[in-house]
Amino acid sequence: MAQPLWAVRLGAALLGIVAVMALAVPTEPLTLDRRWSDAMHDLSTPFLTHLALVFNALGRGLGWALSITAVCVVLFLTQRMLALVAFAAAEVLTSVSSTVLKMLVGRPRPPDGLVHPVGSSFPSGHAAYAGATCVALVLLFTVPGPSRRWWWAAATLGIAGMAWSRTYLQVHWLSDVVGGSLLGVGLCLVAFGVAQRAGVSPRPVWRRRRRDAASPPAAPASSSARSRPTRSRTEG
Repeated sequence: MAQPLWAVRLGAALLGIVAVMALAVPTEPLTLDRRWSDAMHDLSTPFLTHLALVFNALGRGLGWALSITAVCVVLFLTQRMLALVAFAAAEVLTSVSSTVLKMLVGRPRPPDGLVHPVGSSFPSGHAAYAGATCVALVLLFTVPGPSRRWWWAAATLGIAGMAWSRTYLQVHWLSDVVGGSLLGVGLCLVAFGVAQRAGVSPRPVWRRRRRDAASPPAAPASSSARSRPTRSRTEG
């Protein structure tokens, strides 16, 4: 992360938007929520249903635990302890804040969902998890530069896919997944921005070691070169 202070400010702004949404979102769905829900219902096909169920499994229970554990193990084995703390903090804060907001807002879920999660509707915990995890993966395992834009595009696709799946399965309104995604992204940016200020390297450890190993050692200076005095430019 090249500009940790900028990341913290952006993350805080996104969290502010989520706070406003939590205060302003009505118990009943918005007109846009209903139209989007109807469109998802009309779009229903067996393939899309299976795809949405895959996203559902990734964001809960065993899928959620295995994905987070895998990242933590990689960070531990590569001795990136501050990065591990930042990632764990982002995931824990995302899960806890999502649960607390659900209880505070108490928005009913859409009727006739294809799966039956517990809790209220705003914000989407799956979308929050996707937002935090996808952003974290880019920050942890890619190097800043032009090539990172493709990884950001992949992360955006992952977040959008999870958000779509929750509305397709009729377990969240569109505004729920928007709020959840912003919550996860915002918390991740704040956690990693603070960690970066504390000294987390944005470059993957194995890539740095590979580059260092490929660099030949510098040749020692010969004794004659060390003993030869430097000739002044002003000498004749």
